[in-house]
Amino acid sequence: PEREAALEPRGGRDVPLAVAFAEREQAGFPAARVLAPADEAKELDGGWAPGGAAPTWLVVAPAAPVDVRPGERLVLELRERSRHDRHTVGILRAESSGEERVREWAGVPADVLAILRTPPGERDAAAQARLADHHRRAVAAETAGARGTLAESRARLAAVKPTKVPVLEELPEGQRRVTKLQHRGNWRDLGPEVAEGVPEAFGLPVSPSPGGRIDRLALARWLVDPANPLTARVVVNRLWERLFGTGLVATSEEFGSQGDAPSHPELLDWLAVELVERGWDTKAMLRAMVTSAAYRRQSRPDPAVAARDPDNRLLASGPRVRLPAEVIRDQALAAAGLLSRKKGGPSVRPPQPSMGLSAAFGGGIDWQTSQGEDRWRRAIYTTWRRSNPYPSMAAFDAPNREVCTIRRPRTNTPLQALVTLNDPVYVEASQALARRMVAEGGASPEGRVARGFRLVLARQPAAEEIGRLVRLHAEALDDFRQAPEEARTFATEPLGPPAGPADLADLAAWTVVANVILNLDETFMCP
Repeated sequence: PEREAALEPRGGRDVPLAVAFAEREQAGFPAARVLAPADEAKELDGGWAPGGAAPTWLVVAPAAPVDVRPGERLVLELRERSRHDRHTVGILRAESSGEERVREWAGVPADVLAILRTPPGERDAAAQARLADHHRRAVAAETAGARGTLAESRARLAAVKPTKVPVLEELPEGQRRVTKLQHRGNWRDLGPEVAEGVPEAFGLPVSPSPGGRIDRLALARWLVDPANPLTARVVVNRLWERLFGTGLVATSEEFGSQGDAPSHPELLDWLAVELVERGWDTKAMLRAMVTSAAYRRQSRPDPAVAARDPDNRLLASGPRVRLPAEVIRDQALAAAGLLSRKKGGPSVRPPQPSMGLSAAFGGGIDWQTSQGEDRWRRAIYTTWRRSNPYPSMAAFDAPNREVCTIRRPRTNTPLQALVTLNDPVYVEASQALARRMVAEGGASPEGRVARGFRLVLARQPAAEEIGRLVRLHAEALDDFRQAPEEARTFATEPLGPPAGPADLADLAAWTVVANVILNLDETFMCP
């Protein structure tokens, strides 16, 4: 007892541990649990367990190197706690090391450590390949940058808070509402109890859910049942309509007796079966459609064929369809390099012309333009009020959302050209596109025109197109040289001044060219 009392540490300083790893771990008792604070380690089921009686080792390392001063002793305290008998250490040997890289060993997988303990001459090809793979992924200096980027990405991903979406759940059987037939709609004259079901006119039985009821899950399974051809046919018809302008069934909102008959019934059925067999993969179906011969045909029809089939229902030529309102705006911002890729969040208010509504109707519907990148977010995030829709998209036939709209009308009016020529969104996009053309198109006017075509139309311009736009730039430049204030306004408002020194008259002239490219008929047509 006197010798033990002499060995008891007095005063001193604690050495916090930061790394712990072992050769072997029992499930639920990893080596890292020896680092738990003292109040958590008091539990009998805490700590590390090797999971067997075979010899093994545990390595612990402090948060920083330990400098043992003269007269100090390093005391190692081992606590053995278990609910089971004979769960103790039989023979313990403690060793210390001055190896500075011991922390790096903590991240070495157990199978790699086992290979490293094997003499090099006894390692087979699989072991050598595993070591080489681990070296590339975790050790090699050549991959250090990629590892750092991956670690940062994982840290940002771990910091993202999951979105909490409320999910409706059905009440238990004993708490469900009882629904009875109401004679002639009179809620006081009740008839027999009624339950969920599917109208017999649909002609397909609905298998009940495991609980024996026809609930929403059973209905959902019936909707996508391979024996139900209607759902798949409606889906592929809408995909076809999005690409070709008109569905195989022209009345995409009506597949019943009042709708049009399909122009190609066999094709519609084949596409529907393909969709089901491909696991309802809509991306695969879109890929099949855009790579088909029908979609890749030339959009310019033969005059004789066009006279016989003006609506191209026989698919003798490729589609030529004006893009939806949202896509027209988004593609202008994307070509200009302004479109924000941020996802989610509240609605935003992009720029729009001043409507002067505050004087007549008060400030309740005043439009305060969003700041920062929110002004350039995708069109689907635009604030929408049924009584005051976003005007530029309404001009391109975006519905007012008062009723559900399956098929949008497509019109061609002079107002649409006035929007894309003068609306603040498109003027700003023209200014940004002009700056991209100047920065990325080289020093020659021809190169800058070609760069604008590549950004907007994804093709090289013809020689005649280059010549016309180069002449337009020269004429506009002469005009803006004589009106420097107009040049400054047209080159910088509403986008703002350029980042560095620039010739504002030249930028204004290129803004005119960019505005023309963004207003080409080809820009608004698909494909």
